[in-house]
Formats: sequence, C-alpha cells, structure tokens
Amino acid sequence: MKRKKTLRQILLTLLIVFVLSLYGFIYVSQNLATYCIYYVKHMPQIHDKDTNPEMVVILDNLDYWGESTIQGLRYDTDGHNSIIKDSSYILRQSYGDDKMGYEVGFLQGYNSEYYRAYQFDKSGKFYSYYYQKADIWKDVYDKSDIRKQEAQRYVDEVINPIVEKMEVKPKVNLQWLFNKKYQERFSDE
Repeated sequence: MKRKKTLRQILLTLLIVFVLSLYGFIYVSQNLATYCIYYVKHMPQIHDKDTNPEMVVILDNLDYWGESTIQGLRYDTDGHNSIIKDSSYILRQSYGDDKMGYEVGFLQGYNSEYYRAYQFDKSGKFYSYYYQKADIWKDVYDKSDIRKQEAQRYVDEVINPIVEKMEVKPKVNLQWLFNKKYQERFSDE
C-alpha cells in the first residue's frame, strides 16, 4: 500500500514538472516572438553593419503576431512568412540552395525585367538583385551598391512602420536569451 502511494506521488510530481516545463517553454517562445523588436534594438552592437536584424526577426516571428494593423501592410503566414506592401511588392522568407534567406519580390515586370527580386542571406545581408531579361529570357544578377541601396529602401518602407508600432518593452526581459539565440547569426564572420 505504501509503495503504491509513493509511486502515485512520484508520478504526480513528474506530471507537475512536465506541465510547468511545457508552460515555461511556451511562455519563453511567446515572449521572444512578441518582444523581438525591442530585443533586436537592444542587442549588443557587435553585429556586422551590413546585416538587417530587424527584417530577420520580424519575418521569423511574424506568425505569432496575427493580422497587421498597419495601413498598407498585410501579413501572410501561410507557408513562408511574408509582408505584402500595398499589393505592389512582397518582403518574404525564401528558401533555396538548402539555406534560408529573404527577398523583396515583385509580381509584375518592369520594362525589360521580369521576375525581379532583391535577395538577402539568412542574416539579412543583401547579396544580389535578380531578374530575367524579357527579350532573351536570360538570368541576370546585379550586386552593385545602387541595387543594395534600392533593396534597403524597399525593406525600410515595410520594416520601419512595424518597428515604430511594435517596439514595446517586455514585462519579463529575456534579452540574454534572445542574444544567445540570434547573436551568432548577425556576427562578423
């Protein structure tokens, strides 16, 4: 009888520990996603200057935020997380070559350029402007500073209103955990 009672107490204790651990994991995940803009703004400035941490954490955590309340922006979290700007272009996660990246894509061509996209690596660093020449259907990649500046303007049009609205100080500050999760991704390599 005593053995049965001890076994019940052990099982009850394990169940309580499991439930509390699960709740803690969910709370931490929700906290990091909800306050990611605050955390990224207060991250130590040892990251590479060409990275774009705000864009990365916003797109990585977009599915926690629900619908957009910002005029002209719409969130699409069905598949790759995306932010659509006035139905003119889209800032989204992209996958290819076995690595995750990001891109600003346009659905309509421009003059003789079709399938236009500004491409970024997993740290948000611009690496190429891609398009197809309409007359010969040739793939063209442009890594010039002009294209880099254009890409940053498009990203800023989408990201800046979100950052202004969503930068809220967390009730429980988990900056150290956020830094541990993201710091290496944005470091000079």
